[in-house]
Order: sequence, then structure tokens, then C-alpha cells
Amino acid sequence: MLPAIRDGSSLNRALDLGYRQVLVERGSLLAMLGPLVAAARQGIAIFVNLDGVDGLAGDSAALAFLATDLGFSGVLSVKPHLLRDASRFRLRTVQRIHALDSTGLETGLNSIVSPAPYAIAIAPAVAVPQVIGTIRGTTTTPVWGTGFVTSADQASEVLSAGADVVSSSNSEVWLDFIRIPLRG
Repeated sequence: MLPAIRDGSSLNRALDLGYRQVLVERGSLLAMLGPLVAAARQGIAIFVNLDGVDGLAGDSAALAFLATDLGFSGVLSVKPHLLRDASRFRLRTVQRIHALDSTGLETGLNSIVSPAPYAIAIAPAVAVPQVIGTIRGTTTTPVWGTGFVTSADQASEVLSAGADVVSSSNSEVWLDFIRIPLRG
């Protein structure tokens, strides 16, 4: 489970539950900066959604800031040019693909960046069971299911279908997911 956080209280909740990595999915980076930097210094892997977080420009200076000044682990985006640039700063890159239909999936898979991303994030996560075969026919890159996970059972289904990671912004899912063993 990868908690998708939006503010300081959701970050604290994820850390209190023992999670060692988080995705800053939405919200103001500036409003969370202090606690995020403190978490990164404690070894928490911080991933930032470049397309959804306020307070960052989509440029090299922002990427250098995240990697060098803040010590964050990685970035997520639908924009291949940002991910190519991010890899220069040794940030782990996660390329989001909106799998809303077969055209979106195909377009996303055809746009996978080089060097290969650290992971591919499929949105919505609940589409992973339907699209994992097509993805695996194209790449062996790890798959993250992101978005629209509203229960621990859904999270387990996404993982059982072949995703390596599943993300949710619902803190009750984080708590419930810890308690439910994976089916497989």
C-alpha cells in the first residue's frame, strides 16, 4: 500500500501507521514542506505527483529542488519530458497512464520514456485487472495501481491481478489494508 497524501494530517496518519513511503498526490507542497523534509531525512520515500501538487513548476529547477534540496525519492507524471529530465537528477520516475479506454492505454504505453521509468502508474487502479495482460505484453516495468481505490478488498484485488503497488488517499483503506492478508 502506498498512501496518497494531500496535507500534513494525512502524512502524519500514514507515518503513524508505519508506512515507509508516501505519494504526495494533491495539495500544496509548501504547506507540507517541513514535515515532508523531516520524513525524507528519516528514510521515508517521498514521491511527488508533478501534475497534481501545487507549488512546483514543471521544469529542471523544480526537479533539482526535489532531489537535491529536499532529498525526495521520486516523481510521478503523465509527461514523458518531465520524467526524462527527472532521471538526470536520479529521481525514481513513475509514468502515469490513464487507462480510461484502450486508446488511452495504448497511447500511454507507446509514450513510455527512456530511460525506462522506475514504475508505471495505472489510473484508475481498478482498471489494472483488465489491462495488466496488455501491459505485461509491452513491458516488465513494475506497475502501480493509483486512484479510485476505496476499500482494502479493492486494493487486494489490484495487487492480486499483478500490480506491484497500490495507492489510495483514503486513510481508512490504509488502516484496513494492514489488517487484511493478501489473497493470491
